[in-house]
Amino acid sequence: MVCMCEDSDFDKITDDIREKMMSSDDILMVSLFFKALSDPTRISIVNALLVHGWLCVTDLTKILNMTKSAISHQLSILRLNKLVKVRRDGQRVYYALCDKHVQMVLEMTISHIKEDESNEE
Repeated sequence: MVCMCEDSDFDKITDDIREKMMSSDDILMVSLFFKALSDPTRISIVNALLVHGWLCVTDLTKILNMTKSAISHQLSILRLNKLVKVRRDGQRVYYALCDKHVQMVLEMTISHIKEDESNEE
Protein backbone atom coordinates (compact mmCIF):
# COMPACT_ATOMS: atom_id res chain seq x y z
CA MET A 1 0.00 0.00 0.00
CA VAL A 2 1.34 3.40 -0.98
CA CYS A 3 0.24 6.73 0.44
CA MET A 4 -1.70 8.81 -2.09
CA CYS A 5 0.38 11.88 -1.31
CA GLU A 6 3.29 10.22 -3.11
CA ASP A 7 1.25 9.98 -6.33
CA SER A 8 1.90 12.61 -9.00
CA ASP A 9 -1.90 12.92 -9.51
CA PHE A 10 -2.50 13.59 -5.82
CA ASP A 11 -4.69 16.66 -6.43
CA LYS A 12 -6.84 14.84 -9.00
CA ILE A 13 -7.24 11.83 -6.72
CA THR A 14 -8.27 13.94 -3.74
CA ASP A 15 -10.69 15.93 -5.93
CA ASP A 16 -12.24 12.66 -7.19
CA ILE A 17 -12.64 11.41 -3.62
CA ARG A 18 -14.17 14.70 -2.50
CA GLU A 19 -16.69 14.58 -5.39
CA LYS A 20 -17.80 11.06 -4.42
CA MET A 21 -18.22 11.86 -0.73
CA MET A 22 -21.58 12.71 0.83
CA SER A 23 -22.71 16.31 0.80
CA SER A 24 -22.40 18.33 4.03
CA ASP A 25 -26.19 18.24 4.36
CA ASP A 26 -26.20 14.44 4.10
CA ILE A 27 -23.37 14.18 6.62
CA LEU A 28 -25.34 16.34 9.04
CA MET A 29 -28.48 14.21 8.58
CA VAL A 30 -26.54 10.98 9.19
CA SER A 31 -24.99 12.53 12.27
CA LEU A 32 -28.42 13.52 13.62
CA PHE A 33 -29.76 10.02 12.92
CA PHE A 34 -26.99 8.40 14.96
CA LYS A 35 -27.26 11.06 17.64
CA ALA A 36 -30.92 10.13 18.05
CA LEU A 37 -29.85 6.53 18.59
CA SER A 38 -26.99 7.44 20.93
CA ASP A 39 -29.01 7.07 24.14
CA PRO A 40 -29.48 3.64 25.81
CA THR A 41 -33.14 4.39 26.62
CA ARG A 42 -33.90 5.29 23.01
CA ILE A 43 -32.15 2.13 21.80
CA SER A 44 -34.22 0.12 24.29
CA ILE A 45 -37.41 1.72 22.95
CA VAL A 46 -36.39 1.00 19.36
CA ASN A 47 -35.53 -2.56 20.37
CA ALA A 48 -38.94 -3.09 22.01
CA LEU A 49 -40.68 -1.71 18.91
CA LEU A 50 -38.52 -3.95 16.74
CA VAL A 51 -39.52 -7.02 18.78
CA HIS A 52 -43.24 -6.29 19.07
CA GLY A 53 -44.29 -3.59 16.63
CA TRP A 54 -46.89 -1.05 17.74
CA LEU A 55 -46.71 -0.19 21.47
CA CYS A 56 -48.24 2.59 23.56
CA VAL A 57 -46.41 4.65 26.19
CA THR A 58 -47.96 2.57 28.98
CA ASP A 59 -46.68 -0.64 27.35
CA LEU A 60 -43.20 0.85 27.09
CA THR A 61 -43.21 2.06 30.71
CA LYS A 62 -44.00 -1.48 31.86
CA ILE A 63 -41.47 -3.12 29.52
CA LEU A 64 -38.63 -0.71 30.33
CA ASN A 65 -39.60 -0.03 33.96
CA MET A 66 -39.54 3.74 33.47
CA THR A 67 -41.89 6.66 34.03
CA LYS A 68 -44.35 7.82 31.37
CA SER A 69 -42.69 11.23 31.22
CA ALA A 70 -39.25 9.68 30.61
CA ILE A 71 -40.59 7.42 27.86
CA SER A 72 -42.59 10.26 26.28
CA HIS A 73 -39.54 12.51 26.23
CA GLN A 74 -37.43 9.87 24.47
CA LEU A 75 -40.24 9.06 22.03
CA SER A 76 -40.49 12.72 21.07
CA ILE A 77 -36.79 12.73 20.16
CA LEU A 78 -37.19 9.53 18.13
CA ARG A 79 -40.27 10.96 16.42
CA LEU A 80 -38.57 14.28 15.65
CA ASN A 81 -35.75 12.35 13.97
CA LYS A 82 -38.19 10.19 11.98
CA LEU A 83 -37.24 6.94 13.67
CA VAL A 84 -40.74 6.18 14.98
CA LYS A 85 -44.21 6.84 13.64
CA VAL A 86 -47.46 7.45 15.53
CA ARG A 87 -50.96 6.04 15.28
CA ARG A 88 -53.92 7.23 17.38
CA ASP A 89 -56.67 4.93 18.54
CA GLY A 90 -59.13 7.03 20.53
CA GLN A 91 -57.28 8.37 23.57
CA ARG A 92 -54.35 6.01 23.14
CA VAL A 93 -51.27 6.76 21.02
CA TYR A 94 -49.22 3.90 19.60
CA TYR A 95 -45.66 3.99 18.29
CA ALA A 96 -43.80 1.79 15.80
CA LEU A 97 -40.54 1.97 13.88
CA CYS A 98 -40.83 4.40 10.99
CA ASP A 99 -39.67 1.90 8.38
CA LYS A 100 -37.50 -1.14 7.72
CA HIS A 101 -34.38 1.02 7.41
CA VAL A 102 -34.33 1.69 11.16
CA GLN A 103 -34.59 -2.05 11.77
CA MET A 104 -31.81 -2.74 9.27
CA VAL A 105 -29.45 -0.19 10.84
CA LEU A 106 -30.00 -1.67 14.31
CA GLU A 107 -29.58 -5.25 13.09
CA MET A 108 -26.44 -4.37 11.11
CA THR A 109 -25.00 -2.59 14.14
CA ILE A 110 -25.63 -5.60 16.35
CA SER A 111 -24.11 -7.87 13.70
CA HIS A 112 -21.05 -5.61 13.49
CA ILE A 113 -20.61 -5.57 17.27
CA LYS A 114 -20.92 -9.36 17.53
CA GLU A 115 -18.50 -9.77 14.63
CA ASP A 116 -15.94 -7.62 16.47
CA GLU A 117 -16.43 -9.73 19.62
CA SER A 118 -15.77 -12.97 17.72
CA ASN A 119 -12.66 -11.48 16.07
CA GLU A 120 -11.17 -10.59 19.44
CA GLU A 121 -11.06 -14.21 20.60
